[in-house]
Amino acid sequence: MAERTGRREMVVEVPEPATVARVLKATGLSIPKSVRAAVNTDYADPSAPVRRGDIVSLIPPVGGG
Repeated sequence: MAERTGRREMVVEVPEPATVARVLKATGLSIPKSVRAAVNTDYADPSAPVRRGDIVSLIPPVGGG
């Protein structure tokens, strides 16, 4: 996402109850379904709660072999 937006970080305000899905929507970015999210250091589903100060990271798919 950093390559597409030119930003490595973004701060967004999300109404309570905050979830990963609400945070991603608040960014205004078009995020492909193949991108996973993590809250702090743990993978998280879209319904996972997000608290003030949490870091939501976007993790692109990785291929290899």
